[in-house]
Amino acid sequence: MTRAPIVAAALLSVLHLPAALAGREPFIPDSNDTVLERAAPRAADAAALRALNAERRRLARHPDDLPQALAYARKAIEQGRAEADPRYHGRAESALAPWLALADPPPAVRLLRATLRQQRHDFTGALADLDALIARHPDDQQARLTRATVLMVQGRPDAALADCDALLATRSLLLAAAVCVTSVRSLDGHAAAAAQALAAAIDESAAAPASERIWALTALAEMQARRGERRRAEAAFGDALAALDASSGHDPYLLTAWADFLLANGRAGEALAITRDQTRIDNLLLRHALAQSALGDPALADSIAQLDARFAEAGLRGESAVHLREEALYRLRLTREPARALELATRNWQSQREPADARLLLEAAAAARQPVAARPALDWIASTGIEDVDLRALAAALPAVAP
Repeated sequence: MTRAPIVAAALLSVLHLPAALAGREPFIPDSNDTVLERAAPRAADAAALRALNAERRRLARHPDDLPQALAYARKAIEQGRAEADPRYHGRAESALAPWLALADPPPAVRLLRATLRQQRHDFTGALADLDALIARHPDDQQARLTRATVLMVQGRPDAALADCDALLATRSLLLAAAVCVTSVRSLDGHAAAAAQALAAAIDESAAAPASERIWALTALAEMQARRGERRRAEAAFGDALAALDASSGHDPYLLTAWADFLLANGRAGEALAITRDQTRIDNLLLRHALAQSALGDPALADSIAQLDARFAEAGLRGESAVHLREEALYRLRLTREPARALELATRNWQSQREPADARLLLEAAAAARQPVAARPALDWIASTGIEDVDLRALAAALPAVAP
């Protein structure tokens, strides 16, 4: 007998819980022997690229074929996510260019445009597309899930909850609805109930696609880590990594979250090992460098040079806003520039207000000896009632900040 009705009821109870509280020079190696990147070719990568190239060839023969353009754009976006490579998003935009130029593009194009805007951290543009799309098609579940995600990134969980509720009401995407609902409620003082409900939904969704289960397990691990339940968090991370390995897929977000967990728990050697072959991805190169710094690895200088070059290149491509969180972390912990780190963390907070962004702003304000700059994050912590042991400790360690 399926437990789906029971799980759905548990999610509804979590959903309706009362609120707890109202540029530098490019890096040029000195020698041909210098290692710039280690890549671990995988059969799945090659297969995905072959499929993408096949779609591109078909589109080249019929560039005005909207279904073909959509098929290629979706695959390109998926590949961009898997490799954390924005170049694929540019290819998706090129494929959809004739329709993106329309004042009122087809719904499927508008949804992909919102996704691409989200990837560029143009959250205002993404919400404009999603609002228009949902106004006309209120049953579009992917649009609602995407809008909820954007609203949570912006630190607006109350607004996101309406879309999560709509997803849950359909009862057709139980695991996605579970992640949506519990991610919101984990930020407003109900993390224990949220984690319990999400764990139940994961148990009930054994047949869900691997990518969805990995996403859900990663979200669960992060909830538990924020609550200080490190053993449970590690177990959830382990399940996510096992699912990833079994799927032969690639998930930079999971690997970054796992590396952060290892670094936060004094396990830099393990973080170094899991990032060693992933340094082509900027976020994972940064975690690799953080692990090297913790271990006193002499190869850290090469990693810092690469990071300098990549941040400079991102600026030239007009992608600086996408990397504000990472560059602030880099300036704070590796190049030891607290004032610059605080400037970047403050700018980042204007668009991204997740727990990691609050933590970064608190750390940078403390390092720069400007506790008043942490006021926005302190207000957010107080207003949400978030259960995060690290955030609470950082906030308590700051000198008193007048309201």
